[in-house]
Amino acid sequence: MIIECSNCRQYIEATETGSYWRHFDGQEPSRRYTLLACTTCQEPILVGQTNIGNMAEGDKWDTPFVVFPQGDIRVNPSAPVEIQAAFQEACTCYRTQAYTASAIMCRKTLEGICAAHGVEERNLSASLRKMKELTLIDDRLFEWSDALRVVGNEAAHGVRVAISQPDAKDAIEFTNAILDYLFSYRDRFEQFKKRRAELKSLTSFAGTG
Repeated sequence: MIIECSNCRQYIEATETGSYWRHFDGQEPSRRYTLLACTTCQEPILVGQTNIGNMAEGDKWDTPFVVFPQGDIRVNPSAPVEIQAAFQEACTCYRTQAYTASAIMCRKTLEGICAAHGVEERNLSASLRKMKELTLIDDRLFEWSDALRVVGNEAAHGVRVAISQPDAKDAIEFTNAILDYLFSYRDRFEQFKKRRAELKSLTSFAGTG
């Protein structure tokens, strides 16, 4: 079966290693699942197909859909629209194997993240250091961000530099982690601390009554 391997980012003639058929139960149509192995990286791929045939045609299977591994990284919906657009473009470039362009867009996403937090220094390196000084990011996130900046610089300014698929994949995943931290988990943790403080205050007040 020809299928796209999400790890290699290329279409391959996958090897079938197993299958399972869920038969018609009176409501849902029958569906078959096929376990495949990528012939390049040997990673597993599980695909499903729904039976769209009938009594006259017999079994007829629709286009395979990938069940595992799950699809591309989602773009954090809590991020500003322009940052979502930049990161979505990074993901699109990666899907089309334009790895150098993907790294550049990850760098642009980082610039947008800094600007969204009111940090716009003379260059991205200074902006990231300022983000760290303001405790918007910790040491580890600063290290990730600065490494992404370097990869982005190499991609943007080195004409002879070609970003590899593994480096582009890591850039996508690290950028996504930074987005989730700054636009989801950080705010949620602050809300958690506030809620716990209020609960503690109420408990203390009740104890003095």
